[in-house]
Amino acid sequence: FVGNLPYDADEEELRDLFSRVGTVTSVRVVCDRDTKQPKGYAFCDFSDSVSAQAAVEKLNNVEYNGRRLRVDGAERELHAPRFGGA
Repeated sequence: FVGNLPYDADEEELRDLFSRVGTVTSVRVVCDRDTKQPKGYAFCDFSDSVSAQAAVEKLNNVEYNGRRLRVDGAERELHAPRFGGA
């Protein structure tokens, strides 16, 4: 998971940045369904978990186009306990 992206973030630039720590298999900048404008976050997939962990350790809080990236493992977000609702 990559958060705090500038709205002009480019998938190829992100691929180049994240390739510094390992083999990137995909980069997806998330866009609003209606406006097609970037939402300010993306997902970057690596070929192995060691590279993903290296991205968290080495690229979290790194400046990219004037903003400090928030890099974290997406699994934590997907498996976090949910409260309320059925």
